Amino acid sequence: MAQEDKAKFTGVFRKADKNNDGEVTPGELKRMVIIEFGQDISDRDLVDMFCCLDKNGDGKVTLDEFLGEMLKKPRRAEFRKAFDDIDKDHSGSISKDEVRQLVKSRGCSDADIDKMFAKVDTNDDGIISLDEFMAMV
Repeated sequence: MAQEDKAKFTGVFRKADKNNDGEVTPGELKRMVIIEFGQDISDRDLVDMFCCLDKNGDGKVTLDEFLGEMLKKPRRAEFRKAFDDIDKDHSGSISKDEVRQLVKSRGCSDADIDKMFAKVDTNDDGIISLDEFMAMV
């Protein structure tokens, strides 16, 4: 699983690194979030995300920094907490209505929500499992 995760996250990094210089800038990270998740990210959320990734504070994220953060062991526990917070009915899965409640206040249209949900619900069963939720990164 670790090699599979490393390959997946390396692919995400390479896709984000638009100019192929081996580093991701805040602008490239923002573009990647828009493309991967079909929604914009606030400047504050972008800064928070970027600061978590940019371990040496040089304003760029290298592949090593990105993989170091993405492959951390505590990630599953962190994702589980976020997943449980979204899963309001405690069903063990996230419904489209729960996603809608989460992102509607951020100005996402129903079409954007449907598109985002379809991208994450990879087995098309109408719900998002913890594994699907974790894979969306």
